[in-house]
Amino acid sequence: MIEEPLTLPCGHTVANRICKAAMTEGLADAHDRATAAHRRLYSTWARGGAAILLSGNLMIDRRYLERSGNVVLEDDSGLAQLRAWAQTVREAGSQLWAQISHPGRQCPRLANLTPLAPSEIQLDMAGNFGKPRAATEVDIQDIIGRFAQTAALVKAAGLDGVQVHSAHGYLLSQFLSPRTNRRQDHWGGSLANRARLLLEVIRAVRARVGPAYPISVKLNSSDFVKGRLHPGRKHPGCAVAERCGH
Repeated sequence: MIEEPLTLPCGHTVANRICKAAMTEGLADAHDRATAAHRRLYSTWARGGAAILLSGNLMIDRRYLERSGNVVLEDDSGLAQLRAWAQTVREAGSQLWAQISHPGRQCPRLANLTPLAPSEIQLDMAGNFGKPRAATEVDIQDIIGRFAQTAALVKAAGLDGVQVHSAHGYLLSQFLSPRTNRRQDHWGGSLANRARLLLEVIRAVRARVGPAYPISVKLNSSDFVKGRLHPGRKHPGCAVAERCGH
């Protein structure tokens, strides 16, 4: 079965069931655009036979980077480079999907001293991260719009799909986690509220790319930290498996 084609619910078909997971590259040029180094790397991976190659973090906002050398896609200025990257992968026999991302509080000091997060809870890791400010309603609406805009640009560049990054402590994952989301408004508290931003992002992305374009979401099953997400027993009234308090 692993070698058989798979048709996704949106109608898009991939050649087999193998997908190379996203790994951050740090290969962008001084203007945050894709480069020949991306094309060389991904053409090598494509020859391995995986149906889908997921890019590393492709950032929706150049103010908040996951690391130096991230590709950023806010407007059409980098489309030609992205289109060349996708074409190289396609010629080598695979599809290129873009992992679109916002790091939230996991934005290093070298990129931004005051990152954005659901709550003002600093990431304590070797002093590499500044204290974040809590996102306002205006910030949150901007984030939703930026995910949708980047996804539309990814499609315009000819890539075959997008993956919304909501895992491993990045911004959407921070909103999901009760440890990093201490908000008392409709973006925090209950699981339904904490998941609201991710679901709004998916709706906005779908509205921009249409019904036939593949959208995936990266979620980790457990944060392996006390008080954070984990695969608990699902209560019949809950939409997601988590210790729900019922």
